Amino acid sequence: MNPLSEELKKERESKGITLAEIAKKTRINIKYLEAIEQGAFDILPQTYVRAFIKTYADSVGLNPNQMLHKYEVYVVQRYTDDVSTQSSEQLSGLHPHVTDEMLARQKKTRNIFMGIGITAVLVLLAFFLADYFDRNTPRETVEETSFQDVIKEHDPKDASHTFKPAVTAIDTADSTKILPQVQQEVFPDSLVLRVVASDSVWLTIVRDNLPPRRGYLLNGRYRTYVAKKEFTVTVSDAGAIKLYLNGIQLPPIGTKGKPAHRIKITADDLKR
Repeated sequence: MNPLSEELKKERESKGITLAEIAKKTRINIKYLEAIEQGAFDILPQTYVRAFIKTYADSVGLNPNQMLHKYEVYVVQRYTDDVSTQSSEQLSGLHPHVTDEMLARQKKTRNIFMGIGITAVLVLLAFFLADYFDRNTPRETVEETSFQDVIKEHDPKDASHTFKPAVTAIDTADSTKILPQVQQEVFPDSLVLRVVASDSVWLTIVRDNLPPRRGYLLNGRYRTYVAKKEFTVTVSDAGAIKLYLNGIQLPPIGTKGKPAHRIKITADDLKR
């Protein structure tokens, strides 16, 4: 067993987490998790081995990037060094004119191409995993919550909240272009919802019965959406966004660090 596998297993056991719990949470086959702890990386799907290690590390509270670096040091580099040593001995025996400098250049070239390949694979994996977890996140069991119910839940003694007008511009869906302050004059029969992020969040907006719009909203950025009757908002961190409906700031839809699912916002929220 290598130091990486030992550290992952020790951290898991110290926190009382079972492999079955990690498998259920990450959807990684338990036999692959066992292989990681045993240092048997050769039986893992090589395309996903780095993603598996980062996901495992995150599940037990370790820094994923540090664990991936240790994998490169303890596993990948050791394997490369073993192959390079073997190749050097073979080449030196067969070809007396092959020098150490030539072998060093060959090793450097191999490492450069390996680094490029690893980077490309990680980028593809990031997009694949983001899409996979989004498509496989269960949504059928999540009930819609009206915005009025959210307000009552957070302020049961005073369900009628006084909204404060927000000095904000209105634009078309998904645009970040700043336009003059206009509200119902531009969209007389529409609702305009602006989402402003105070931290990076994953956001899903459904406008009326149209297909959902999903995306990662970065800290300090905003997006604006237009609908006829209603919006349904799902966000990974309810306390990291501010909502403005037709230029009127709405109360928070949840607390910091907790997600909010299918919060329904309609024109009635402007009348409260």
